[in-house]
Amino acid sequence: MNPNKLTPGYNLMWESSRMMLPEHREQLLAQKRKKKEYTPPPLSTDQLEEMNFLITQSITEDQAICVTYAAAGRKEQFWGWVKTIHYETQRIKIVNDEDVLNLSLQQIVAIDLD
Repeated sequence: MNPNKLTPGYNLMWESSRMMLPEHREQLLAQKRKKKEYTPPPLSTDQLEEMNFLITQSITEDQAICVTYAAAGRKEQFWGWVKTIHYETQRIKIVNDEDVLNLSLQQIVAIDLD
């Protein structure tokens, strides 16, 4: 049986008059994009100490590291050697054969030896 506007329990009388304003549509799409964005988890003190150890090891022993960081709402990775740490601005400079990355320490999610 096909429901029509007189069928009990169906509200098809107003079905054709449903509209959405462009502003409302943009708000819904913005909310969906925000839900998909990656937000880095809070780091424990143990993780911060381990990251500090690996950064200093990379500087002193010239060892390559792989940094996982949050950028533009997603998780990215970069490998290279730590060249400088700017304590005043809380930034770190990582260099590899092809590129240079100036990264804020708050963006870092994990560091591994390469």
